Amino acid sequence: MRKAINLLLILSFGLLSCESDKKYSDYNEDDFYEVQGIIKFANPTSYPFDHSIVKDISFTYFLDRPNPITGIEKKLEMREAQKDYPVIVLVHKDDENISFYGRVGILENLNEKEKEVLSNHIQNQMDKVKAKTPAYIYDALIKDSIKESK
Repeated sequence: MRKAINLLLILSFGLLSCESDKKYSDYNEDDFYEVQGIIKFANPTSYPFDHSIVKDISFTYFLDRPNPITGIEKKLEMREAQKDYPVIVLVHKDDENISFYGRVGILENLNEKEKEVLSNHIQNQMDKVKAKTPAYIYDALIKDSIKESK
């Protein structure tokens, strides 16, 4: 009986002392600013009962630095984000290591280094698609997309 009580006390203390990761909702929205990032992975969670849109993601941001920072978010409900997509990251004003996934997209106010890094990244992704796609299909896709952008 005494062992069971001790075990319950130890388990209770262990569970109470665990800290959960803070969420974006735990902060004030005004404490963040937006920076450009790139999604490194967006994998479904390992929990078998999660919906297919629930993912664990990793992203890099501060692309203009020699060593960009990596952020991770778990159990994020999102359809649109995939590996290598450009993403807008929300970064805490006081601690740049606190970051959250914002949305898929490209910021309008990128500096020259960020534009260069993002442009090279997108070109690399295009080259990968081109290598996998038959020439006649790729040429048709490019031709149609260039017409639409004019």
